[in-house]
Amino acid sequence: MRRLISRRHMLRGAAAGVTGIAGVAALAACGETQVVTKEVPVETTVIKEVPVEKIVRETEVREVPVEKIVTQQVDRIVTQTVEVEKVVEKVVTETVEVEKVVEKVVEVMVEAPPETRTVKIEHATDHTSGPRGAAMQWAIERFAVERPDIKVKFIPQDHIYYEKIAVEAVAGTLSETNLLNGVSFQQFVGADIWLEIDDILAKKDGYDPSNYWFQPDIYSDNMDQSYPYDSTRLQGPLYGMPYQGAIGGLMYNITLFEGAGANQPTEGMRYSDLLEEMKKIRDPENEVWGIRATRSEQFQVFPQMYGYNNGQARVDGPNGHQIWGPPLDDGWRGWQDIVDYIHTENVSYTPEERSGLSGEFGNPFAAGRQAVDIGGSVYGTGGNIPRIRDRFQWSLGPMPWGENTEHANFEWNDQPHIVAGTATVTGVEEQAVDWVYFLAGPEVQGRVSIDRGHLPTWKDVANFPEAVAGPPEGMHHLYSYIASPNLRAMQWYVPGGFYSEVRSLWRPLLDAALVGEASAQESTERASEQANSLLAKFQEQLNSGDVKR
Repeated sequence: MRRLISRRHMLRGAAAGVTGIAGVAALAACGETQVVTKEVPVETTVIKEVPVEKIVRETEVREVPVEKIVTQQVDRIVTQTVEVEKVVEKVVTETVEVEKVVEKVVEVMVEAPPETRTVKIEHATDHTSGPRGAAMQWAIERFAVERPDIKVKFIPQDHIYYEKIAVEAVAGTLSETNLLNGVSFQQFVGADIWLEIDDILAKKDGYDPSNYWFQPDIYSDNMDQSYPYDSTRLQGPLYGMPYQGAIGGLMYNITLFEGAGANQPTEGMRYSDLLEEMKKIRDPENEVWGIRATRSEQFQVFPQMYGYNNGQARVDGPNGHQIWGPPLDDGWRGWQDIVDYIHTENVSYTPEERSGLSGEFGNPFAAGRQAVDIGGSVYGTGGNIPRIRDRFQWSLGPMPWGENTEHANFEWNDQPHIVAGTATVTGVEEQAVDWVYFLAGPEVQGRVSIDRGHLPTWKDVANFPEAVAGPPEGMHHLYSYIASPNLRAMQWYVPGGFYSEVRSLWRPLLDAALVGEASAQESTERASEQANSLLAKFQEQLNSGDVKR
């Protein structure tokens, strides 16, 4: 389709004519008659608004009538007829043939972004100072940059928070996210205290349950009592995410070993072999000891006991839950070896002597008075780094093999972040899960590996250069501990708090042996008897349906 565009350009001749007539009047005054010709310019303008393909011009010429000029001269009127040049008014009509311009209007439906709102989450934790506090502060600041729509309010709590959690759970005043242990979690599973988060996690890009070290029944409800359990991937239903790992291992003073000409720990060295090397380092005159003997169940006593009977601390036999059996077998001998470090071999100081050896450095190992530390110190080396500084070289090393096994044994635990049902009441379920998901992920766990307040639970941290860089040397051993197929855990599928309640029974009995008031075998048998009695009660409650846990 084509259209015509018309435009007129007109020049009025009247004004031009007046100028010419004035000149005629002047001549007439002298008695002369003269014809004056005045050219009138005509403008021709073509305005193009679009590209022109073909232009046809038509010109119309019209005559303009002669105007009568009247001139008044003194006492008479002279009427003159003046011939004026024919003035033409050119009217230009342009017929412009143009292409049809088609404007295509495309309606695009754009989904409006959801209305953003800033929400607040309360986060309760005892990570308030030291390396753990530094990592948590870093995490909060980093999350504020990545998620400015979520404000995390830090709620400090004491590390003995069990009663606080119980009171808040009953009152419905729990923070949306909480650092807990398996005891506090299991007490309220099935009571609608916690928020199940599997569906929310499944919607997250990149979520992969195999990225995390997993321990059942401390933030999940698997009812898993097996050993070995599958630690390779998270298994739901999940109510939280892993965060604060803890594991036993071996840490030693390189300088003391070299100074005494002792062989440093190597893979395949047994506890008895290590004992002989510690004897070389023991120096009563300078108050240098070989090792610390404690009744730290998870990280020293149990791994050493497993080395004799290859058992586990908590098992499920035909009579229900049992501790160290059945049968007890020779597991007690591992505890005997630890007691002998003090009373027979003289390579360990007593609990009473510990404070005097620590001095200004916090513990005998940091003070340079202890050659070997077997226990949980390996996962919190960040606390010793500023104490030791460059006064001596130190390292993590391979854990000793058991006396009756061809491998080392490890026990670990995890304090996870649990999402409370409070998040449903405050309408921040998604944001609360985003927060604990972030804390369990590579950014924060990578930062944990730098501050070294606890064991990272993101598997790939083992491949981060900063995670294995010294001091101390041998940091790669920490990640070999957690990857061991002989990894055990104090599992929590019992009513109440298995670990806290049971250990309250056996610790006084083990302490009696540690100070020489009872034999190792006697204290172990009595501890097992009392613990099994309590576990049997738990089992009866489960079987009768009186409690879910």
